[in-house]
Amino acid sequence: MQNLRALCLLSTFIASFAGCASVNPPPRPLPPAPYTYLSLADCRHHGSTIVDCQLEYGADFARHRLGSVQQTGRGYPSVDDHRYQVASCASAPRIQKELPNFTCQIYGARSGVDAGSVLVKGGTAVRLGRIFGDQEQIRYRWTPDRWSRVGD
Repeated sequence: MQNLRALCLLSTFIASFAGCASVNPPPRPLPPAPYTYLSLADCRHHGSTIVDCQLEYGADFARHRLGSVQQTGRGYPSVDDHRYQVASCASAPRIQKELPNFTCQIYGARSGVDAGSVLVKGGTAVRLGRIFGDQEQIRYRWTPDRWSRVGD
């Protein structure tokens, strides 16, 4: 009887400390598609407030670079994170009607810490718009302007 009681006390003691053994928080769940496949990689920190990254799309075995994005004026919490996961993107106001702009929320891929947002513009935003299914970007084909004098 005493052995059974000691065994119960020991198992209760071990069970109460079982949760304390894990020091790392559980990993942050991946966002829904297509954001699951969007990440910022090959990030270079210039000083403490400028970060230059490559926006990539695809799974680990087949990643395609969409272009470069920069973020300035914000200190990033983890300089050790050289890869960020895109959590969501929203359309930003357009300066030129033809070219989309996106503001994307990001977080550290390893740490899961919120890293703010980046503005995606130019050719990178055009390629991102195609991924999001923007019909204007999918249908667009460059054609020379018939009134242009370039090349005459």
